[in-house]
Amino acid sequence: MALAVHPTLTLTQLAQFSGGDLVVRDVPSSPTERQALLRSGVDGASIDTRTLSAGQLFVPLPGANTDGHRFIGQAFARGAGAALCARDRYSELERREPGPLIVVDDVTAALQRITGRYRAGWRGALYGVTGSVGKTTTKDLVAAVLGTLGPTLKTEGNLNNHWGVPLTLLGLKGEHVAAVVEMGSNHPGEIAALAALARPNRAVITGAGSAHLEHFGSREAIAREKASLAFALGEGETLFVSADSPGLLDALEGARCRRVTYGFARGADVRPRALEPRGEKGTRVEVEGFPPFTLALVGRHQVANALGGLAVAREAGADPVAAVRAIESYRPFEGRMEVRRARGATLLVDYYNANPESTIAALETLAAWPDATRRIALLGDMLELGEQAPELHRATALRARAAEVWAVGERAEDYAAGARTARVPVRVFADVAAAAEALRSALGPGVVVLLKASRGARLERALLGLETEA
Repeated sequence: MALAVHPTLTLTQLAQFSGGDLVVRDVPSSPTERQALLRSGVDGASIDTRTLSAGQLFVPLPGANTDGHRFIGQAFARGAGAALCARDRYSELERREPGPLIVVDDVTAALQRITGRYRAGWRGALYGVTGSVGKTTTKDLVAAVLGTLGPTLKTEGNLNNHWGVPLTLLGLKGEHVAAVVEMGSNHPGEIAALAALARPNRAVITGAGSAHLEHFGSREAIAREKASLAFALGEGETLFVSADSPGLLDALEGARCRRVTYGFARGADVRPRALEPRGEKGTRVEVEGFPPFTLALVGRHQVANALGGLAVAREAGADPVAAVRAIESYRPFEGRMEVRRARGATLLVDYYNANPESTIAALETLAAWPDATRRIALLGDMLELGEQAPELHRATALRARAAEVWAVGERAEDYAAGARTARVPVRVFADVAAAAEALRSALGPGVVVLLKASRGARLERALLGLETEA
């Protein structure tokens, strides 16, 4: 057990904020020592003992295969400062508590109550970020430019749900001048709930498309869900929003916030003055008010994400030179439109996620790739599209210009139907292993291959046994 010496939350606050009971097995006999114990506490929180840092609050969550309460002892062995514990599980630890426990009726609800009270005490600029496409990259770019102004907290990875957002917010410190918090949603009402918890005073919405259509039923419903972040802002607080998403702009009608638009649309407040695609080197971009810069991320859609960062930089008063340098230094994460090389060929590896909008953007990048003698789009299933999945897969393949379509998965025939309508060459594979074998035979100088699918399709298996390099 390693109670934080300078805690962001004391044990007393944890109990008060959560509405729970503080239980400590070995209570000091000295009043001074008891007071010192109550003033000690935690610094941040974790739901995973494998990544827990000393002094953090351990939050045991129920899982599909196990329950986090089984790991409370392990959490304290790794240095947890305290742990939440569901009341109906406390009997398993009673009289042999491995460290300070906050016993609560519901662990998730307690985590959110603690977070809400803690967030209320922080006075910096909090940017909520959501959207159907590009939100993680935009979140990172916004945090990068704000980091030029001072310490900035951001969501790590994709901790963007009802557990991830609280964990991020509990990382807030007094020295942070800004925080950039990603908010995801795959069911109606989730963005509004996260916004009520995070209390953003600024927001970025990257667009509204077809992602998670299965759970929303229509693009209009998705647009309303994303727009709910704007309605969480107060009058005069600033929303940064893509000008290239008409349905989203319609859904924003009635929001009280001030609006700054960015994108490629003619009327956007922040838009590129000039673009020069440079293949695997990215894109050379010119935006009024900023020095020209080269975005290392490939594809026109990535430029849109960078424009969101620049819009925030301009409004926040960041130095233009420092802002573009921060954006230039950003590199893609594994599986997110990475450029790799194998056997002389170029691979555009984007298997982390997929929906029609992001897949079309990737196909446009493939079509524009310079000096290619052969272009192959290896496409796997786009998930969570509901009853419209067949139509959306066909419509997406219609956008495969100047490229062969190689399709694999349950929706392979839908892709193939669209590709045939577009009059481009088509191959359908029984599984990823068969596609991988064909891919190895096709690679060579001048060949450019796009690998694109939802994460659940596990299209990265097509790269197994294939030596690639950045």
